[in-house]
Amino acid sequence: MSDRTAVLTAQYVALTTYRRDGTPVTTPVWAAAEGESLYLFTNASAGKVKRLRNSSRAAVAPCTATGTITGAQLPAEAFNLASDQMPKVWGLLIKKYGIAARLFATYDRVRGFLRMQPSTGIEVRLTP
Repeated sequence: MSDRTAVLTAQYVALTTYRRDGTPVTTPVWAAAEGESLYLFTNASAGKVKRLRNSSRAAVAPCTATGTITGAQLPAEAFNLASDQMPKVWGLLIKKYGIAARLFATYDRVRGFLRMQPSTGIEVRLTP
């Protein structure tokens, strides 16, 4: 299996984003692939969202649920998605993770209904 395939099909992905000073910050996340891109959700006030506002530089690697990297880390670009892209993100995640992702999606809709800060989506594009 190629490194790209390993990342695109991994159960958990270690997403690395970078602080302004270049310090890497790695977080294990659920991610679902579409083509050469991964889609994931996170809290809209998460550090990775703030870091991606400053730089789209990122890296991804397959990992365990606790974040132990199990394969090659690949360079990528990551972008915060507009809120209207969340149905697509949830659809991909539900297709991959089933009932667990459906529960998160339901919780996210309730948060939006209650005018709490709902989740935001991130697209991660593998770079050549």
